[in-house]
Amino acid sequence: MASIVVRMHDQTRKAAVNLPGSLTMEQLLQTTQQKWNITAYNDTHYALRLERTNQQLSPSATLDSVGVEDNDILEVYPIPQYVKMSV
Repeated sequence: MASIVVRMHDQTRKAAVNLPGSLTMEQLLQTTQQKWNITAYNDTHYALRLERTNQQLSPSATLDSVGVEDNDILEVYPIPQYVKMSV
């Protein structure tokens, strides 16, 4: 169990939560998007970053596998997806 803070990149939303170490980043991101009503628009997707290491976290990684510690901050940030245009 880890006691962490999840927040939006622009710091408009923030939540202190206790989560099991087996939780994946994908599960955390999906739950956060649902709770905060964050939608992917214009092909924008979201990822999680561990603020302490500035590392983008793999969706399949768990809190334990990336070494999340109590009081760490996980930041939700947008990743624009660009459409490849034919030339």
